Amino acid sequence: MTIAKTMATLLILAAGLNVPAANAIDIKIATLVPNQSQWMQDMRAAGKLIGERTEGRVRLKFYSGGTQGNEDKVLQKIKIGQLHGGTFSPTDFMKQYGAINLYGLPFVFASWDEIRYVRARMDAEIESGLADFGFVTFGFAGSFSVVMSNEPISKHQDMKGKKVWLPQGDFVSYEAMRRLQLSPVALPVTDVLTGLQTGLIDIVAIPPEVAVALQWHTRVKYVTDMPVEFAMSFLAISKRRFDRLSTEDQAVVREVLSGVYREIDQNASAESANAMNALIKFGITNVTPEAGQFEELQRTMSKFNLEMAAGGAYPQDLYQMMIGYIKDFRNGNDATAQQSDEQGTSD
Repeated sequence: MTIAKTMATLLILAAGLNVPAANAIDIKIATLVPNQSQWMQDMRAAGKLIGERTEGRVRLKFYSGGTQGNEDKVLQKIKIGQLHGGTFSPTDFMKQYGAINLYGLPFVFASWDEIRYVRARMDAEIESGLADFGFVTFGFAGSFSVVMSNEPISKHQDMKGKKVWLPQGDFVSYEAMRRLQLSPVALPVTDVLTGLQTGLIDIVAIPPEVAVALQWHTRVKYVTDMPVEFAMSFLAISKRRFDRLSTEDQAVVREVLSGVYREIDQNASAESANAMNALIKFGITNVTPEAGQFEELQRTMSKFNLEMAAGGAYPQDLYQMMIGYIKDFRNGNDATAQQSDEQGTSD
């Protein structure tokens, strides 16, 4: 009788605990983002919430700080099932999917309101293309890159001949920098700090908040406050792994992770401004570009961008669509352009 009661008690306890571990699905995600960064804090909180809402059936495991290698290695590990997801930039997919690089073309967007206006109309189409490569994504987050250097740069002439860092595999930016008469140097993100220290690189274009997070600001003296390109990132999880989740659990993961990325993206302009202020406090000199310099660079890159589109680097129709939306915004042809898309467009 005692044994029967004991067994009954254990069964009741087991049912109450809902023991999920045996059937739990781990989703292993790698990133170059430093372990103590705000992004990692947000992701861990999201993982905890997902675990709670799925009653332990889904467990997100993060590998931060590049411990799983660069993005190419992460993609290889996803392919063979050692990892299931990672954080990526458009460069990591641009050879297979050129449209992902459209927002990052140099000297296209002049302001936060412009990029927001265009993204409100094009994000869904661009993001949907990633599904064709077997990935589930949860929105984009991005910020404007600015020029950081060890000599003041206020005009195009100051940049000519300088060695500028580019991510490995970014063939569009490589050719763009050559067109601007700079000397592109392709390096992994993990080698940039050393490159700045040794003089292998003279210039980096990077969002100020990323520069602070990666400590690149410790190796430069000047920052030029001019938008170079919109640097975008996203979280991608293997569809093969994602499809192992129940429909209900998939909905939870989508809701939570999309919410995190939406919040990060909405706060991006404020984070960028805070990081610029931090750079000044660190002793970095803020350089104001000479009048007309952005427009000059924009004219040069406009011709280049058209050539690259015609050559198949990205879809010509989507490029023209993006430029059309930018013109609409600048000319005020669309009534909503003047409202700056009320959803989250104010800085």
